Parts: sequence; C-alpha cells; structure tokens
Amino acid sequence: MQITASLVNELRQKTGVGMMQCKKALTETDGDMEKALELLRKQGAAVAAKRADKAAKEGRVYLIETADKAAAFELTCETEPVSNNDDFVALAALATKAVETQAIASVEDLKNAVVDGVKINDRLQDVLVKIQENIDFRKFAEIKKVPNSVFGVYSHMKGKIGVITELAFEGSADEAALKQAAKDIAMQAAAFAPVALNDAAVPAETIEKEKEIAKAQIEASGKQTKPEFMQRQIDGRVAKVLKEIVLEDQEFFMSEKNPKKLSVKDYLQEVVAKQLGLTSLKVVNFIRFERGN
Repeated sequence: MQITASLVNELRQKTGVGMMQCKKALTETDGDMEKALELLRKQGAAVAAKRADKAAKEGRVYLIETADKAAAFELTCETEPVSNNDDFVALAALATKAVETQAIASVEDLKNAVVDGVKINDRLQDVLVKIQENIDFRKFAEIKKVPNSVFGVYSHMKGKIGVITELAFEGSADEAALKQAAKDIAMQAAAFAPVALNDAAVPAETIEKEKEIAKAQIEASGKQTKPEFMQRQIDGRVAKVLKEIVLEDQEFFMSEKNPKKLSVKDYLQEVVAKQLGLTSLKVVNFIRFERGN
C-alpha cells in the first residue's frame, strides 16, 4: 500500500509523533492505521522500559478542585524543560479532565481513563515515543468533601510542591475568608512538610524509629540515667519531634497573624474561628506531594 502524506499526517495528528516516525510505522504495517497506532504505542512502552532506570525527578504536581472533591497527581519526567513541553502539558490537561469528570481512585484508574475518546495511557505512550524520556504518572490522592468544609489549594514553585487542605467548620462565615484560612494552612504544610494530620495518624514505625534515635542520643551523652528517667527523657524527645511533624501541632508560621505563637490547631480555633464567628474550625484532611519524592 502506498504511504501517502495525508495518511502520515493523520497518524501524526492522532499521536503527536514526528512525521518520520509515523511514516516508518505505517510502512512497517503496510499502511494499516490501527496497527501503526499499536506499533507506536508498543514503542512507547519499550521507551519506558529502556529508560526505567533513568531518574525521573522533574515534572509537576497538579491540583484539582471541584464542588465535591479535591485531588492531586504527579506527572514526572527526567529533565525540567520537558515539563514545559506542549505534549507533556497536554497530557497533564487530559489527566486533569479525567479527574474532574470521573471517579478516579488510583494511578492505574487515571491511566485507564478515557477522555474525549482517548485513553490516557495511549496518549502517554505517544508522548514517550515523541519525547524519548522516562515520563509517568507517579502518585495520585483524593479528598472527598465533607459537609460544612472548604478546600485550600496551594502550588509552590510551579508545581514542585502541591498541597490540598480541608477545613471543617461549625457555624456560618464568608466562604472567601474560610478558603483563605484553608490556603494559609496549605502554605504551612508546603513549608514545613508534616507527615501526619495529628498524633494518632503518625505511623507506628515512625514513632518507634524516633524512640530508638532518642535512646541512642541519651546513651551517647555518657550520663548515667535510671530506667524510669530514661523513658521519660525518650518520651519527651519524641513529643518534641511530633510537634514538628504533625500538622495540627506545628506552630502556625505566619507571625503577623500569630503573635502568640499558637499551634495550627489552636490558631484556627482561638483566632480564625473567633474572627469569623464560628463555633469551631479545624483541619480534617490534607494531601502534600513534592516532586520527585
């Protein structure tokens, strides 16, 4: 079958892959469009496999908010310029539309989603063939909106860090003011990287690790300590660490708004809730993604 320019262009429009690659794929499949598409996508998978050992620490974290949910996903690549590439940006936009309009619960759901007749994973393979870098969807998380709550969304350094917070409140207040408070807490999480919302949510292995570190530090000091005093010192040191890694226990970082140096939990309740005339205001959920981590 003759491989015409119009046929090559049609394949290029479907995949975004270069003209020469499209012509080669059509030649190898005797002009069969569907087989050529399949071949190019297999080549995309081959590119991904070939470059799997290449560090993909660039890319962006994307944040989505709708009326009933908020979500985040990370799309990675090897080099920073690729994150600004039109094909990379278009792939992210397609994934964003899927999250906005469909029930997505995982990275696999996202890859398998179909938007405007296009399967996201197929478009990913097209981009892999065209750009020849290790590109992939790495993380996904979602928060379902609860009654009487607002989301705060904050993107730092063009998607290097993305944070979503959810504040629950009792009473009524200006929505813009509530969302600003939620965004302030999202900025807090971006800057101070909490690992959990509250003490109960801290992984048990993290606490055990901190206890081991504290014990080793005390023993290294060379001071003789009775067992009961040793445990008190360990507990005290772990409690101090928890104040640094638990979001609601961290000191709220905006000093001009928090001259009393209150924790996030106390700042929301004693300052913001009072200012807005609310009975209560607290953080109930958050997502924090950092590119490459």
